[in-house]
Order: sequence, then structure tokens, then C-alpha cells
Amino acid sequence: MRTLQILTASTLLCLSSAARVEAWGATAHRVISRVAVNSLPADVPAFVKRQIDWIGGRSIAPDSWRNASEPFVKIDEDPNHGWFMEQFAFLTVIPRSRYEFVLALYDESKRIERTDPARAALTNVRWTGTLPYAAVETYERLKVAFRAWREEQRQKQDTTFIELDAAFYIGWLSHYIADGAMPLHTSIHHDGWQGDDPKGYTRDGSIHSRFEAAYVDRIGLVESDIQSRVPTANRIADPFTAILAHLARSHTRVDQVYALDQANAYNDATSSEARALIYTCTGEAATMLRDLVFTAWLESGEQPVSAAGTLQPTNPRHPQYNPATGSAPAPLPAPR
Repeated sequence: MRTLQILTASTLLCLSSAARVEAWGATAHRVISRVAVNSLPADVPAFVKRQIDWIGGRSIAPDSWRNASEPFVKIDEDPNHGWFMEQFAFLTVIPRSRYEFVLALYDESKRIERTDPARAALTNVRWTGTLPYAAVETYERLKVAFRAWREEQRQKQDTTFIELDAAFYIGWLSHYIADGAMPLHTSIHHDGWQGDDPKGYTRDGSIHSRFEAAYVDRIGLVESDIQSRVPTANRIADPFTAILAHLARSHTRVDQVYALDQANAYNDATSSEARALIYTCTGEAATMLRDLVFTAWLESGEQPVSAAGTLQPTNPRHPQYNPATGSAPAPLPAPR
């Protein structure tokens, strides 16, 4: 069973000036998105590969939505880049609804606010993250765009604009999937080790950029480094579950990121272990992104599930309707 680690109030004060969890540098984001696109099967429309430069360029767009000069979008966007698993270990099942997740955190915060006020103050989306919700929501936008492209093709209409939409969504989705493959985006230890530190790992927040940006550039990461690591395309049965699994895999590497830093590996471009970790993380991100794009394309060609009457998630008569959220959570996909 996982050991529960919780941020303290003093930690919150330390992190408040650097609470923005930065993403992979531009190099890794672009490489991941381009490798994913180049790995798509031939039955995905050719326009996707034609837009590879646009997709790679837009893969860093979500970080531009996180500036204090745009406070509304910053407040909304910041949590979408992290998934700090230690913070919600009290949940046995991750809700299939962003709002259900928010309420679960709120309920836990109220439950412990008198017995553990420091922990209660951090039991909210800013200190847990919402990355899998942002990813699956963007995935669904892509699926809708692919469906619209099919219809415009059928009606022999100009598809220029919907192709740009779809390419933008791929770049947008790429950002979250890549962030999720960076182990420090899955942990409270995203900007230096927090709490008990028996192994003496650094508490310096710059470890984040040392690993994901400076070292990536030091080794000169290029597409050919990871292209062969991406296996044959796979249709994903349930994108949300697959994204959660992607994040859980990434989380298992947090300790390795710190151990390599402790060994000064990120200052050594010849470190085979540090290089291998970069290749593993970025290769897995490219694979997950490619499979999500492929799945979105396949699902866009199927008849959309009709949710008439009481099956509408916003209908109060829906069996799983929650009046606190005004909706029912997303259902599990039907078995194929």
C-alpha cells in the first residue's frame, strides 16, 4: 500500500512563489508531438501529417495560458498540468467527472479541517492537479473535430478550417500527455523534495528544469532518438483509464529522477542512465499521444452514442445524476 505523503502549511508557503509546475521544455514537447504524428497509421487522414509543424508548434501553447496577467485562465489552467498522486491517496476510485473530483476533494477537506488544517488547506485542485481531466476533455474535442471533418468530406465541403482545428487539438492534447510522462508532474516533489527526506534528495526546485529542459537540450534530443521506441498503433478501449495508467507509470519514476540528480547525472551528457530515462519518458508520451489520436479517429467514424431522455448526463432523472454537480459522471465504454 502506498505511503501517504501530504504537503504541510510551511511547504505551501515555500512553494507559493514558485507554484507553477513548468512543463517539458519546447524541445521535448515538439519531439514528442512530431514522433506521435509520424507514427500514425496510414488510415488516419493525410492532413494530420501535413500539419506536423503546426502541431509541434502548438504543443507548447497551454503553458502560455498560465500567466498572472490573465488570472481567470491561469486559475483554470494551472491544475491541468499536474497530478500529484500523494495528495488524493484517500480516493480508492478516481471519479469519471472533473466536478465529482472537485467535490470529493472538498468533502475530504471539510472532513479533516479541524483535525488536520494544514492538510485540509491543500486538499483542492490547485494542490492535486486535474491533468487527466484536461487530457480526456481535449481528446473528446479532437474526436468531434474528426467527426466534423468526415461529414465535410462526405458533403464535399472545404475542410481547411476543421483541419486546422483538429491539428490544434492534437498539439493541445500533446502538451498534457507529455507533461504526464514527466515524473515530477505526478508528485508533490515536483519542485524539490518535500517532507521527510531519508535519502537526502535535493530540496532545490530547479531540479525540475534541470531534468526536463536543460538535460534534454544537453543531450540534443531529436525525433530519431525515440521513433523506434514507439510500437504499432493500438486502439484504446477507455481513454480516461489509459491516461490514468500513463500517469501512474510515470509516478513510479519520481525517485529515479531524484537519484540521478543526486549523482550529478544531469550535468553529464554521457550518462547512459539519465539519457535512457529521458528516452523512456518521451517515448511513452509519444506512444500514448499517437494511440489517443488514432483512437479519436476511429471513434469519430462510429455512430455517436445517443443520450436521449434520462440518459442525458444533465438530466436529473439520470440514475447517476448528482445534484451537487448538475450532471452524471461519464460512463465506462461498452465492451467491444
